[in-house]
Amino acid sequence: MSVSANPATMVQAWSVEGLKQRLFFVLYALLIFVIGTHIPAPGVDSNLVQQFFQNSGSGAMFNFMDVISGGALRKLSIFALGIMPYINASIMMQLLVAIDPRLKEVQQEGEEGRKRISKWTRYLAIVLAFIQGGGLMFAIHQGTSVFTLPVITGLFAVVGGTCFLMWLADEINQKGVGNGSSLIIQMGIIAGIPAQIFNEFSQATFEQARFIALIIFGILTVVVIAGIVYVQLAARRIPIQYARRQIGKRVYGGQSTYLPIKIAQAGVIPIIFAVSVLMVPSTILGFFPQLTDLQRIWTQFNGSIWYVVVEFLMVLLFTFVYTAVTFQTQDVADNLKKNNGFIPGIRPGKPTFEFLDKVLHRVTLFGGLFLGLIAILPTLATWIVEGITRVQISSLYLGGTSLLIVVGVALDTVQQMQAHMVMRHYSGFAK
Repeated sequence: MSVSANPATMVQAWSVEGLKQRLFFVLYALLIFVIGTHIPAPGVDSNLVQQFFQNSGSGAMFNFMDVISGGALRKLSIFALGIMPYINASIMMQLLVAIDPRLKEVQQEGEEGRKRISKWTRYLAIVLAFIQGGGLMFAIHQGTSVFTLPVITGLFAVVGGTCFLMWLADEINQKGVGNGSSLIIQMGIIAGIPAQIFNEFSQATFEQARFIALIIFGILTVVVIAGIVYVQLAARRIPIQYARRQIGKRVYGGQSTYLPIKIAQAGVIPIIFAVSVLMVPSTILGFFPQLTDLQRIWTQFNGSIWYVVVEFLMVLLFTFVYTAVTFQTQDVADNLKKNNGFIPGIRPGKPTFEFLDKVLHRVTLFGGLFLGLIAILPTLATWIVEGITRVQISSLYLGGTSLLIVVGVALDTVQQMQAHMVMRHYSGFAK
């Protein structure tokens, strides 16, 4: 399956009044987000922020957060924390629901249960925002008291910015097209690309070798995007047959369908888990500059092949864990049996569960290998380009995780636009 968007179809999309209004609302909301990334948080000294990011031994976690916040963290704007506290809270709540039977019962209460879970997720996001914001303020104001009015004011400002982005994401979900939280993260990544390109082309030593390196990076980017599109849309389709039932003179069931198991079932979540875990040591060491021996050991490990291997294996492990928690094959097998559905050639009940579990493990293995490759792609690309051109690319960063987020969100948004088009008897985007 492939997705293509031609100009004629785009014109049709803008000609649908309801869809056009939703698209305009998304553009306005994202414009508000971009403007907010340039509004500084009150009470924080910008010189301290610049000194913090110029320190090469600190802020690895914060550098990652700065990329997905559109540079808001480096400016310490009101949107410095971005939407990530809410994303982390959603992931944690999703795992808790899958593990805790009580929370699972609440979720299965229908619309009211989902509202309660959503409310608890927002509360957890606010708590995480205070924790992350407090850690940020502590890191920036090292050696000084953080319990001052300006620092506390700045903390509440960035937490309030996260709360505003949660509300803005909900508004996009209700009045726009696509997932609001994902679109905000996507816009944050895209907003930082022009500055990276400008910094690279403004290098004082922009020789021919550097130009060749940029071309190689561009080719690798296109190849990676094509691979992400293919894997994101790929799925193992398991045929499902429903038995016929006769009630009175009417016959029910008998139709055939399929159960799609996506290869990228876990999405970008395993990469975020692995990157976050690996960034914790460098961030902690940044708070304690006196630990020179540990910093030297970590620096050597961070630039070695072993770091790449560990990151790859962690992504693969988290892919299996997250998929096993969120995709319950036992529940799927039970639901099929209750609705008189079965897989042709497989008996209902335990044989169906074992078959689905076997297929899920095989598909997850391929998806985990792909996500692991995406995670280590920046390091591999840097080694390849520097090995060919002997030029160090400092500012232009080929982030596999960033590309995965951007392309995945774009595909999801296009599919939702297609759904709106189909409801209005248009051909849509899928070919």
